Amino acid sequence: MIIEILLPLPLNKKTFYYKTRPEDFSQVKIGKLVQVIFRKKKIIGLIIKLHKKVDFNKKILFVENILENLFFSEEIIKSMHFISRYSCMPISMILKLFLSGFVNKKIEFKEKTINASKKNLQLTNHQKKALKTLENINAKKHSVITLHGVTGSGKTRVYMHNVIKIFLEGNQCLILVPEIILTKEWVNEIKKDFGVSPKIYHSSIKKSEKTKIWKSIILGKPDIIVGTRSSIFLPFSNLGLIVVDEEHDSSYKQEENLIINTRDFAIVRAKYSNCPIILSSATPSIETIFNCRTGKYERIQIEERINKVPLPLIHIIDKRKENLLISNDLQKTISENLKKKKQTLLFINKRGYAPLIICKKCGFSKICPNCSSSLVLHNYFSKESILLCHQCNHKERFLKICNNCQIKDSFIFPGFGIEKIYEEIKKLYPKANSLFISSDTIKNAKQYDEILKDIIDNKISIIIGTQLLSKGHNFPFLKTVGILNIDCLMNNFDFRSFEKTYQQIIQVSGRAGRKNEKGNVYIETFQPKHPVIEMCRQYKLEKYYEWELKQRKKNKHPPFSNFISIIISSKKESEAYTFSKKIVKKIRSIFNNIEVYGPAAAVIFKKNLFYRFRILIK
Repeated sequence: MIIEILLPLPLNKKTFYYKTRPEDFSQVKIGKLVQVIFRKKKIIGLIIKLHKKVDFNKKILFVENILENLFFSEEIIKSMHFISRYSCMPISMILKLFLSGFVNKKIEFKEKTINASKKNLQLTNHQKKALKTLENINAKKHSVITLHGVTGSGKTRVYMHNVIKIFLEGNQCLILVPEIILTKEWVNEIKKDFGVSPKIYHSSIKKSEKTKIWKSIILGKPDIIVGTRSSIFLPFSNLGLIVVDEEHDSSYKQEENLIINTRDFAIVRAKYSNCPIILSSATPSIETIFNCRTGKYERIQIEERINKVPLPLIHIIDKRKENLLISNDLQKTISENLKKKKQTLLFINKRGYAPLIICKKCGFSKICPNCSSSLVLHNYFSKESILLCHQCNHKERFLKICNNCQIKDSFIFPGFGIEKIYEEIKKLYPKANSLFISSDTIKNAKQYDEILKDIIDNKISIIIGTQLLSKGHNFPFLKTVGILNIDCLMNNFDFRSFEKTYQQIIQVSGRAGRKNEKGNVYIETFQPKHPVIEMCRQYKLEKYYEWELKQRKKNKHPPFSNFISIIISSKKESEAYTFSKKIVKKIRSIFNNIEVYGPAAAVIFKKNLFYRFRILIK
């Protein structure tokens, strides 16, 4: 028998023929993993077709080994084909992702007694109603359910009841989370509430642990996996439920190598597995709300916080009337919180001290040598201040002498980042215990856990944080949230900038006032009358979705259209531009009923020494 095998190699649409020995015929079937010799190396491949004979005049090698019990289901193969077509990536490289946790050696599994149970956990009436609706949905049939609850309403506890139920029936469950650092907190919460420890899967776990999870999953053993993007490529063979938590989060989008939105691929995998998928969020994406309104998805809402604690009161600070980094009203509130031993969180989604530096004598500004972006000043208040490129990670020491005019101490720092706010807080409240948290300061998960514990135990009075702190955390002593520099996000070039602003404000506001005390939020803005700001202030969430969808429809933006962005890059600017023009001409000659924009310089025109032009197809 001749078998056609797909190998995890960067070869577009190419498969290979191998022979099987008569004694192996009974084991041969589509989806089976096999070991073959390819260019004198042993490699794992996937059987995709069976042939009695083929028109092939070269020598055909025998399969070395048919791997016992290792089999990719029809769902995996369908999902591989789908994402290959959708992302324009060779299916062989998709196979490589599905094999990333595989090691060809025998692994012993210790059978453990599972003590998981739906404990007698207290649920609010709103949670009970949501859970009842969730449990009435057929778990043996594919459906997409949006679990939309206000921040602090206990969405996790609702969907976890469903996860445990499906797990105890002998199925595999996957819970996707946007950030690695959130996984441990999640697992502890699940263990405490339900008596079961899910397995954590992400790119940074040990290889040996990855292999154990991979083997357990492909063998169909019942399990609960809590994982980030990479866990969507586990070879599930008995999938009963997928949950995508914080489904709106941009961390699910991958734009390097394989371009994919993990949330959307999770829906595809659930569809081919014929199982339900829950999309959970306090701020669902516009696409998700649109699909709920058109009847594609089912929507379950939890409209009340646990303990009936009201949502925090949102105050708008008009920055046009005062020229302070931290407004007078916010300063007064911080002082009151310090007296009452309550916490304040200042949120600014800008890393570093200042986004650029400029010489006030000659106007010279430091630009990255590899990219067309300004170098960001970091660690300004330490002896080792540096200039860092946030595109390619180029790093250099910050010297206080201007390279252009050679004048010393002539630099000014327009704009501000998280470190500048921290410096201001230390000046205003020198005795307060304060800290700032961003991806630059967190070196490992252990350090992050220690910081979170100090915050939860009320050992930190003032916390300055980026979006790292805006999702999934429950800080019982946090009274006030200050949102700084939100105009920068709201006036971005992205057509999703209003949506991202709304999500960011609601998510970070939801951290305040969670323990039987009403919280408050201060938003500093130069656009206090902007519709998005006003709708956030009044918590007019349905009105916001209505308004946003109306804007999108008017401009024919997604979900009322689709965009395809093509980036052409080259180390020679002229080559990139000439090739881009050829591509545009070719597209227009074949498709005369679609809109093609460009080529135009990409937003980041030069990145890592490559010049980039963008074509947008609508």
